[in-house]
Amino acid sequence: MGIRILDAATVGRIAAGEVVERPGSACKELMENALDAGATSITVELRGGGIEYLRVTDNGHGIAPEEVRLAFENHATSKLMDASDLMDVRTLGFRGEALPSIAAVAKVGCVTRRRAAASGAKLRVEGGRFVSLDEAGCPEGTTVTVEDLFYNVPARRAFLKKPAYEAAAVSEAVAALALANPGVAVRLIANGKTTLHSFGDGNLRHAALAVYGKEVAAALTDVDQMEGALRISGLVGVGDCARPTRSAQYFFINARVVKCPLLSQALGAACAGRVTIGMHPMAMLSLQLPPHVVDVNVHPNKLEVRFRDEAGVRAAVDQMLRRAFEGERLLDVEAATRRAEPLIQPATLKIERVEVPGEQTEVDAKQVRAYARQTEVETFGASSNPAGRGGYSPPALAPAEALPLAPRDLRLNEAARAWPMTVSQVPSRPEPVAQQAEQLSAVPPPEETGAPRYRVIGVALDTYLLVEAKGSLILIDQHAAHERILYEQYAPRLDGPGASQPLLTPAVVPASPREIALVQENIDLLAEAGFEAEPFGERALAVRAVPFILGKADVPAFFLEMVSRLDQLKYAARDRRKGELIQMACKHAVKGGDRLSTDEIEALLQAMEDTRSPATCPHGRPVLRVLTQNELERMFKRQQ
Repeated sequence: MGIRILDAATVGRIAAGEVVERPGSACKELMENALDAGATSITVELRGGGIEYLRVTDNGHGIAPEEVRLAFENHATSKLMDASDLMDVRTLGFRGEALPSIAAVAKVGCVTRRRAAASGAKLRVEGGRFVSLDEAGCPEGTTVTVEDLFYNVPARRAFLKKPAYEAAAVSEAVAALALANPGVAVRLIANGKTTLHSFGDGNLRHAALAVYGKEVAAALTDVDQMEGALRISGLVGVGDCARPTRSAQYFFINARVVKCPLLSQALGAACAGRVTIGMHPMAMLSLQLPPHVVDVNVHPNKLEVRFRDEAGVRAAVDQMLRRAFEGERLLDVEAATRRAEPLIQPATLKIERVEVPGEQTEVDAKQVRAYARQTEVETFGASSNPAGRGGYSPPALAPAEALPLAPRDLRLNEAARAWPMTVSQVPSRPEPVAQQAEQLSAVPPPEETGAPRYRVIGVALDTYLLVEAKGSLILIDQHAAHERILYEQYAPRLDGPGASQPLLTPAVVPASPREIALVQENIDLLAEAGFEAEPFGERALAVRAVPFILGKADVPAFFLEMVSRLDQLKYAARDRRKGELIQMACKHAVKGGDRLSTDEIEALLQAMEDTRSPATCPHGRPVLRVLTQNELERMFKRQQ
């Protein structure tokens, strides 16, 4: 077959395949156009999973009648002037491919009117062929209707999933853009039913409420940190919010929804120990940085980006995310009982009117209040920042030689000697649980002693401490709590002066010429991670020091593993040491079933209040659970 130039229709369909994979990608492109047009309200409607029918309506600035047809031409855009603008992209859509690509494989209608214009325009395109362009009376903004997607490309249509699956993909795209733009009211109507409605009041937590519900929205942790010209902000969900996959991780770079392994890895490292092993944190994180240091033009549908200095961005993001969790306390009564506070105040919401040609879709504050009452939405107070973000510097911990290394049978009373507290003489024999509860309940009220505002009321199953605080019942797993306390005591060994330990006899590690060259090129990096090594002949390395590791390490295997991961050496070496510390803390912590005395319980609770850490054990299991008074009353049918 000879070489020839493809016809325009074929070229259009090939290009469409790169931009429009399914109804969800068409919806994303149309919503991004609406956002670039300054829309504050967007309504998405679909039938048949979006394959049969998809309509996106916005209240943006619209398109001038004389430019409507031009908008559907290939590479036509109002967002770039010349090639130099590609290094400073500040819009979501800039390639000029979305509208013509969608129109090449579907039947598309566009109704649009500029703000303050007397009338608008109505255009029809089918399979890339212009059918009509007429003057029309319509609301300000733009409505694009996509029908019969891939009707003229049967092979592509055959690869689409069932309507329910495609509808879920559309919903995912809408949710992502609603979370990326909390100042825009976003509404999704699937088969005549509203399935998502964000308030558009600029509050990301309220947008999360619309997507995930009030329990998740109230439990998310605020993030807002800066490092040089970079800023990361948003919400992170750990503990019970963690998910078995990363599907609930949303990343936005300069308001653009992206897939970013770099941010996902940094998030996972920062949240290690805050989620159960095998689970992943939720995230709605926005990274803002100068446009010229990130390339958004590396993927046809603009889902991937490339950083000019990837290592620098990773290091900065890692530091910012870790700082975001500073100020946590293992036992924070205020934070633990905050679930009883309401989440959102419907009366304060102001939702703009959204008009869709052909039907009434006006949304006002009255409807929002009704919706809030129906879903039992409550007000979340201004103090939605449970960890006191920023500015906190952890106190100096005990030196390594003073750390508690008591055998298990000495339990908490021996380990507590290294803690900054006073522990009374421990009874010589365990006391019955009922007797412990009686003694503890006799403790004077907090206001008389200056103690925390809680009251220990007993122990269940010799494992769970029962604490009453601010109208809530807190259940504490004694093993998980003590394990976290010990781990935080050991933690200075991760990065402290003892992070590197010299070997009595250098370990000779057989190595290839490539591995020897890698070590020589990265001597400083290895030293920073705690290794001291040098060539030993032509086929071996002499390792003279390794990072501090509890227990006996297999030096050759460990060193070669680290050399193979030089690109993430700092994190890999630290993770290995961290695993050893976790095992040590678990070994020496009190166990479930160990009966603690009154003094030991008091010492444990005091240590929990003094420990700056998440309310999880080092493996990510929860340390405590909270039952509010409302939950207890509903449980016993005292409240409907």
